[in-house]
Amino acid sequence: MPEHTPALVFHTERQRAGTGEWLPDHRLVVRFEPGGAVPLAQLDWRDLDGAEAVAGFDPAMTTFTGVRTTPHGTSHAWRGRLAERLPDRPGHWFRVQGGEGEPEELRLLIEDGGAPAVRVTWADREGGGGAVVLRTLDLDEAREAGEVTGGVRDVRAGNEHRAAGEVALNLLDETSAKWLSWRDADRLEFTLAEPVHIRHYVLVSANDFADRDPRAWELSGSADGHTWATLDTRSDEFFPGRHLPRDFHVSGPEADTPYRYLRLEITRNCGGSELQLERVRFFSADRTYESFTGHRYAASQASAPFTGVVGDLVTGTPHSVEDWRSFLAEFSADMLRALDEGDLYTTSEEQRSASWLGYDGATEERIAALEHRLGRPLPPGYRAFLAASDGWSTMGAFMYSLRGTATVGWLADLADEALPEEYLEGEELVGPALLVSDEGDAQYWLLDAGDVSPDGEWAAYVWASWYPGLGERHRSFADLVVDERASFEELSGAEGRPVRPEGAEELLAQGRRAALNGWVDDALDTLRRAEEKGSGAAAYLRVVLSAFLDARATHHELRGLLRRPHVVAEIGTDQIRSEAVPLFLRAAGQDAAGNAAHAIRLLGEIVPDPDLPATVPDSEAWLAAHRAPEPPAFERALDTARDLAARGATDDAWAVIEKALPEWYPPAPHRIAPVVLLTDPALKEVVTPRRAREAVFTPKGERPTAEG
Repeated sequence: MPEHTPALVFHTERQRAGTGEWLPDHRLVVRFEPGGAVPLAQLDWRDLDGAEAVAGFDPAMTTFTGVRTTPHGTSHAWRGRLAERLPDRPGHWFRVQGGEGEPEELRLLIEDGGAPAVRVTWADREGGGGAVVLRTLDLDEAREAGEVTGGVRDVRAGNEHRAAGEVALNLLDETSAKWLSWRDADRLEFTLAEPVHIRHYVLVSANDFADRDPRAWELSGSADGHTWATLDTRSDEFFPGRHLPRDFHVSGPEADTPYRYLRLEITRNCGGSELQLERVRFFSADRTYESFTGHRYAASQASAPFTGVVGDLVTGTPHSVEDWRSFLAEFSADMLRALDEGDLYTTSEEQRSASWLGYDGATEERIAALEHRLGRPLPPGYRAFLAASDGWSTMGAFMYSLRGTATVGWLADLADEALPEEYLEGEELVGPALLVSDEGDAQYWLLDAGDVSPDGEWAAYVWASWYPGLGERHRSFADLVVDERASFEELSGAEGRPVRPEGAEELLAQGRRAALNGWVDDALDTLRRAEEKGSGAAAYLRVVLSAFLDARATHHELRGLLRRPHVVAEIGTDQIRSEAVPLFLRAAGQDAAGNAAHAIRLLGEIVPDPDLPATVPDSEAWLAAHRAPEPPAFERALDTARDLAARGATDDAWAVIEKALPEWYPPAPHRIAPVVLLTDPALKEVVTPRRAREAVFTPKGERPTAEG
């Protein structure tokens, strides 16, 4: 393979037309190797937001001149001078498809402070060039998105609309709730549990008036909360739609420094008297790609197709017939271990005995006949699947069978027996859609023959009535099956029928330690993995921990959780009554759509107990009478705080609790946090959502030993 060139870093300036004044701009980092290093003469690109740039380089690539155009059409003259070379910044790596001889790669890195480039055109000094269109991965699709927002323990704003609940904490939620400031300029300060690197961040516009959107701001970072470094500066920005996320890249050397405090100073909005945002997200990794398509040419030669897929995406999924046989044999064994007899009604006794829930592979003649009937070649991964098994019986908890070569067909031809095409109106399918599933629980599996990856794979979707509509896009049929297998393992573990139970106790212990240390994001992730391995205690502790971040949906989660026998068996009925039931009732009262009386009736079904409160007024007394025991020193602090709260001194009451929090320890094996702070009626005005979040991020102690 050719030796790779380092990334080039340019310090840049821009000049708006008619002003004559050059102003500092974001630095430009460039590395571009379309199959190998080339002497670039010009590079053009358009980003995900619609901004465009043109850079013409001198022969030594030490300077450039060009033009930058903002997403809303304002053009600037642009120039830059080489500042340094970065040999350790490899950029994005694609496997080039097709060709002969040694495999080729595309190495691409373009950082100009904006969103990821989605179209790139180039010309080299030898008369060659080309153009590529890049497909980015959605932030939630990326396997290693590197999001660190979950580590934010507090966010504060100069102003917020508390009466309507439009507070700064909403910026951390995945809901459509927003932050609203009555000012046209304001400051947001984020405190993280531990220092993190910031490679890019996302701002999401809120729901109603565009004149409230931020237009100019500065993002700064600090290690100690006193000395600040500027990470990014923006001016003349716009959000052309509502609920619209926009990416902003941190491209300076400051991105290599970890910060515990972040400050977003919004200095100007778009003309309104208020300021608003729906969400803020922070990431320690670059935005990633899926694939590219385009063409390239050498001097005096015709252009040729130039396509590729990100190297990391072509690993971990079955491709060949042998891959599929191995993958499906393991999946069959997993399902036979975890599913009940009634869940396997579409499988035969012969399939169960053979531990193979599929069929004999289709012959080449049968696959060729299907392709002739469809009028086009099948995607290679799905073709290999059919050669490994001509259809399938049980593919998870909700997909009971997949079609074989004799019955696979275009959805338009099978609409009478499957999903009517009008159900897909307004969806993102390019089409035509190939129906590959047969019997399922109100769901259908579709391959989009119009959305083809450079390696020939067709995008895959699940249509389900409970979404409603299409679910997330998968790059291929194989990616959909791999995702279905992961979902099956997650669901089986949550129901106490784990596919791979090994290591559950170790993960539970790790998650518990992380929670007590205040590493909430790590704790939630670890507990989720323990839950997938069948730990009922981990499932319960994850919900309890999440309640401190946002209690509004806790009763919905507990309603399902407390119906799982393995959860109740591991936690114990005493703790369920003293901790889960009060948490359920308190959360139900916080939910605007909830109904406390209905919650009490549900509890009577879930936790049969003649002592449960019968009416809403009774629940307050019941909560007070069924508090779980707390460590003695913490209990004394609670008593003091209750007295202060009764006199209206809520800030003083919180100060007492805050001082005592580091001394709290779990009095029982499956206690993980002082839930009393969320459930005690006497502390309702003391423990605000912000303070609840602070409480769970505060490091706490382990239970003292008998000798201690």
